[in-house]
Amino acid sequence: MESERDHVISASQSRVMPSSVLVWLSELCERVTYYGILSNMTDFVTSPCFPKPYHKPWIFTWVFTTFAYALTFFGGWLADTTGNRFWTIMVSLWIYLVGTALLVASSSLCGSAPDGRVSGLYFAGLTLVAIGTGGSKSNLGLFGAQQYKTSGGDVNIKLRGFFHWYYWCINLGATIGVVGVPYLQKHVSPLSGYVTICVFLLLSAVIFATGRFTNSYKQENSTHELQSRIVAGLLQPSTRTRRTTQGRLWSSTIPNEVWKLMQIFATLIPYYAIYSQTRTTYLFQSERLRMPEGSEATYFSAINSAVILLIIPLMVCAVYPRLTNKNVHVSPLTMMGVGILLSTLSVLSAEVLEVYRRQLVYSGHHFQQTVGNRTLRAADLSVAAQVPQFVLSGISEVLTLAVGYYFAYTEAPPGYEGTIMGAYLLMWGLGSGLNLLLTETVNAICEY
Repeated sequence: MESERDHVISASQSRVMPSSVLVWLSELCERVTYYGILSNMTDFVTSPCFPKPYHKPWIFTWVFTTFAYALTFFGGWLADTTGNRFWTIMVSLWIYLVGTALLVASSSLCGSAPDGRVSGLYFAGLTLVAIGTGGSKSNLGLFGAQQYKTSGGDVNIKLRGFFHWYYWCINLGATIGVVGVPYLQKHVSPLSGYVTICVFLLLSAVIFATGRFTNSYKQENSTHELQSRIVAGLLQPSTRTRRTTQGRLWSSTIPNEVWKLMQIFATLIPYYAIYSQTRTTYLFQSERLRMPEGSEATYFSAINSAVILLIIPLMVCAVYPRLTNKNVHVSPLTMMGVGILLSTLSVLSAEVLEVYRRQLVYSGHHFQQTVGNRTLRAADLSVAAQVPQFVLSGISEVLTLAVGYYFAYTEAPPGYEGTIMGAYLLMWGLGSGLNLLLTETVNAICEY
């Protein structure tokens, strides 16, 4: 029995790293697509192809983001219910791919006058992209983490490293999306940017599917395995009502742990509202500061991602091992709390800068700056003044969001991992919606 167990652990260890790399690369490519779409949304919906009533880019950005992250809850629940996370991800990615193809078609029809076909294809494409995001986002990281279940050693340390590198790939993809895609659209053609994001999404699906064909992934739970876990009392199903859905046996009552975790995640909604500003109102502020000629506001949001790309290797390779060697344990909730504090400091820094920017405008120290196809009144102050708020936000993300992925997975009751991860990401969507409400309230004040 011992030798058989060792053989299982050895086999799992031999494929856990290849499977992790495939998941990381797949997520990286998918994030290039997602942030490539977001980074161009402002310029595209304010182009002559769209009627004037549609020239409200921030509303479209927040609605799209909120919708996409709200659907992650359904995507996670669906994978838990069907018992097959791999095919939930694959179907979601193909829906996603159809959505990006519609965006390509929309861009190819864009001319110098409003065209109903352009807006129709664009919004249909965004809807499918949001649905595809909902099914893939809540499950891809979980699928990679599940490969570690029988890997031996300290699984929690391995999982912490996995989720940090997973978040590192998310931000590398985001950086490519917000810098590379707008560059192509500006210096080559708008269509080239949309073709690029479509190709990256196709790569994401192909890379993820490769693991199945090369037998790099651990087989998902069978009915027999899940029933054994239920007998062991892990899921504690009701003795009165049970239902079976394609190999997954679920209890009719939701464990108390699920409700407790959802209450914890609900406290993150204000944080997500603050975090959303790095992709929205921070960029709004960038456009109204002096930017280098030929640059885009999205380039400066990449500072946030660059900080994350530097901090995560430092945390995984130096900070965490040192804490472990000294037997110092810092709980995930404590780290997330510190991250929230740093995020608050980031917003305060942005607010101080905004007050000074407005004073400059009031006193006549401003000029007309062309951003995309818009001309804006900008303060005579370098956009480099935003660096502190982006740095604080980047460190905050590592401590809150990267650690949050790990916390959501390790604390989820067996059989509810997707639902819990979906709930965690759902709060992201709700925070984005809250940010929309608050920003629209003060939007008239900031329109100068």
